[in-house]
Amino acid sequence: MMQNNSGSTRPVANPDPYPPIKVSRKNPYYAEMLYPAIRAQESEMTAITTYLYQHWILSDRFSDLGKTLMAISKVEMFHLYTIGELITMLGGDPKLANNACECWNADAIDYCQEVHHILAANIASEEGAAAFYQQTAKEIKDPCVSAVLNRLALDEILHVQIFREFLESDKRSV
Repeated sequence: MMQNNSGSTRPVANPDPYPPIKVSRKNPYYAEMLYPAIRAQESEMTAITTYLYQHWILSDRFSDLGKTLMAISKVEMFHLYTIGELITMLGGDPKLANNACECWNADAIDYCQEVHHILAANIASEEGAAAFYQQTAKEIKDPCVSAVLNRLALDEILHVQIFREFLESDKRSV
């Protein structure tokens, strides 16, 4: 389903097919459980905008990393879309704000420009996302939703591997 057309030569989405985006039945409680993935400061929205920013600042110095960051941001956008669809199907409202005072904002982006820090932070972020999806999949007793969450976790695990490879490569070149 996800195509890598950003110029990066490496796969940035797990090759396993995505299950259908569907739910067994509406369950607003399950929708609530998914909100952090779209509107928390450590959400898919933050991943998308962080990787886009990193692409902009790193592409001149690290072309392959820049292209890969852009490709991964597109996978994260698909994740945001998917979670929003699930929330809607479960009977929730996929708004990006909890209330008028608590909403996602660009302060969530890590604006560091040092490549080692960037890669380490990206690894931690992707590990957190994978753990969130895996744990939430265990807690949600809707097999359709759990299958989607477990599949999204596979992409996050692949992203961890990719960022680790870049980090190791960068350490060797210093």
